[in-house]
Amino acid sequence: MRRVLLCLILCAQSASTAAASELAIFHTASFGGSRSVSLSLAEGGPAFDFDVVITLSEFDGDGTVLYRDGGRHQASVRCIAPAMVRINSADYVIDLSTRPGTDWKHDLWAALCTAPVS
Repeated sequence: MRRVLLCLILCAQSASTAAASELAIFHTASFGGSRSVSLSLAEGGPAFDFDVVITLSEFDGDGTVLYRDGGRHQASVRCIAPAMVRINSADYVIDLSTRPGTDWKHDLWAALCTAPVS
């Protein structure tokens, strides 16, 4: 565990001391004497509740598959305010007043965030 932590710290140590002091530090490790290394968030934003993979399929009126996209499209969904969907690095705030079927991002959010929990 200590070896993994050290690797994370060394890999994250690329920012200069001046730049690191401007970022939100979330972990600091001391290595004896007066030496310490801090881990900071350089990117990111709100925490997301779900990381999902979306596929796309086209059907005819009888339910026969006409086309199935071979791609796997990653998305992240945040349920609490502000509700949002992240695709690649773009965040889309979800308008909770949108009617189902109007916007696929709202429908994705609703499928994950309003599903009954047992």
